[in-house]
Amino acid sequence: MPVRTIQLLALLLLAAAPAGAQRAAGRPNVLFIFIDDLRPDLGCYGNTQVHSPHIDSLARSATVFRNQYAVVPTCGASRYSLLTGRYPRNRAALANEAAERLLPARPGDTAATFIEQLRRNGYYTVGIGKISHSADGYVYGYTSQKSDRPELPGAWDEMLLNPGRWQTGWNAFFAYADGTSRQGRQGMVKPCEAGEGGDTAYPDGLTANLAVQKVEELARRQQPFFLGVGFFKPHLPFNAPRQY
Repeated sequence: MPVRTIQLLALLLLAAAPAGAQRAAGRPNVLFIFIDDLRPDLGCYGNTQVHSPHIDSLARSATVFRNQYAVVPTCGASRYSLLTGRYPRNRAALANEAAERLLPARPGDTAATFIEQLRRNGYYTVGIGKISHSADGYVYGYTSQKSDRPELPGAWDEMLLNPGRWQTGWNAFFAYADGTSRQGRQGMVKPCEAGEGGDTAYPDGLTANLAVQKVEELARRQQPFFLGVGFFKPHLPFNAPRQY
């Protein structure tokens, strides 16, 4: 994967939850949204040329982090730094596989990520989509020969993805609307596409639907929750339904 800068737009939403025990404990529910390769060129960041009404609406009811920087120009390393609170101090920490290489294979005495720390302190934690880096099948519970290592060991009560007709998370990462993956195409590969169909013509639409379903389910729990939702776009290829 080519070296590139990743910006993580992190919106902390205090989700509606009816459980009195949660209010009494003073522990808010958390929806944390990761968006791959998105610069802060949005209305909520002051860019008046970009039309982003839905995410701007979310931002008005959320905490928008305005001083979050990518400390490494690769997405896996940046995410590792964000999740662990650590600056890169060796070559392994500069790689897209930083989380896989540096986090323990099993939970230890000390929480490895802030998500695991929340889980140890009573939160029910759910991840959907691309959180640390890899979107390969082994991360999301689909059959894979690569590894049986879980994504962010100790962090999740549930780790989910609906890959649709792309079958695995890795294919969904590079998805074209016809169900193929950029990684599997031969020869000249076009970097952009306006696919036919609605939001679910691409995997991010499936991820959004799954997140909505999950947040409604979690809001009924008698337990505070953390829901991390990772979207692939606008990572290359630059694809979106034609209606947009």
